[in-house]
Amino acid sequence: MSRSSKRRNKKKRDFYIGIGLIFILLAVVFVAVKWITPAELENADKQKDSEPVKKAPAKPVTPKKEVEKETASVADNKVIDEYLESIGFSGTALVYREGKIVLNKGYKTANRDTDVANTPDTVYYIGSSQKAVIATAILQLEERGKLNVDDSVATYLPDFPNGSRITLRNLLNHTSGIVGHTEKNEKITPEELIQDIEAQGIKRQPGKWDYNDSNYSVLAFIVEQLSGEKLMTYVQKKIFEPAGMKHSGIYTTFDKEKKPSVGYKIQKDGTYKTPYLPDLSQLYGCGDMYMTATDMYLFDRALSDRKLINDASFEKMFTAGSASGYGMGFYEDPGSYNSHGVLSGWNVSNSFSHSGKTVVVLLSNVQNNIKSFGKVNNRIYQLLNN
Repeated sequence: MSRSSKRRNKKKRDFYIGIGLIFILLAVVFVAVKWITPAELENADKQKDSEPVKKAPAKPVTPKKEVEKETASVADNKVIDEYLESIGFSGTALVYREGKIVLNKGYKTANRDTDVANTPDTVYYIGSSQKAVIATAILQLEERGKLNVDDSVATYLPDFPNGSRITLRNLLNHTSGIVGHTEKNEKITPEELIQDIEAQGIKRQPGKWDYNDSNYSVLAFIVEQLSGEKLMTYVQKKIFEPAGMKHSGIYTTFDKEKKPSVGYKIQKDGTYKTPYLPDLSQLYGCGDMYMTATDMYLFDRALSDRKLINDASFEKMFTAGSASGYGMGFYEDPGSYNSHGVLSGWNVSNSFSHSGKTVVVLLSNVQNNIKSFGKVNNRIYQLLNN
């Protein structure tokens, strides 16, 4: 055969082979489709419909933080408002009278460098007025059966000097006779503070009035020991929260408050100066606490309304332990209960009437611009009665 004939025969053969392969493929597809029943097709559709639709994961919703509104100033009693203006009061004053706050107002400046004004939300160190908070904690623990105010200090602190004769009541009334701690400008732990108080010893037998901050440092330490909690953890849960106090704490959080005050003392030449302040860890339990005027008012009301302590504890707190009139954190005066506090640059006069119908809170960030600060408090009572 010629070469051209061979080529033609090869092309025909390839063509027929290709046609045959196509027929074979079509036959396989036909058989496969024929073997799938209508029921199987229906089940397949149902299974597809039942498959869950995958959704994109939801973005976490961040709850909006509530912005606390500023406390509005109240000056319904114009006579008292004008009186405080006239004497150059610098701070916040709150006066409550028979179911109504008649005054809650800031006067002058909280910070003289930045010219920030004092307001009802300004926080101030309260000095020795803190002792009323510690006394409340002790009386709460007594109500829970953790202690008795007539227990000896040695019951809880075996190495305490004269501890078998000194009672918790002596500490509360400032009649313990201890020498006490001298503040220094360095950080100290509560344990170290108590060790120093123990090392200082006593100067007399218990029973005589002798005001001493260290009495309340010892009481604060006993609160920690018997509650099993840090002092401020206990105070926050058992006193601040039940009373509704939202802007109170100790020196470690003072600068975190939105409206901290700066304390001043007037010099002989009339200038204002921020005085020396020791490391406030040295004033554990007796002078390292701050509040707003509103919070101090809420504390007074919570005591008066028996939200914090019961009737028996209330009577103990406000029974004088000596001729000084001092009970437990408060002085018991005719007609009212009073607490006072002075810290370098701050001055406090706080009182509420025996009936609970009147509360007068004066928190000042100038230590010495008003002589006899307590008399200002008394004058406000007179103006209310008039």
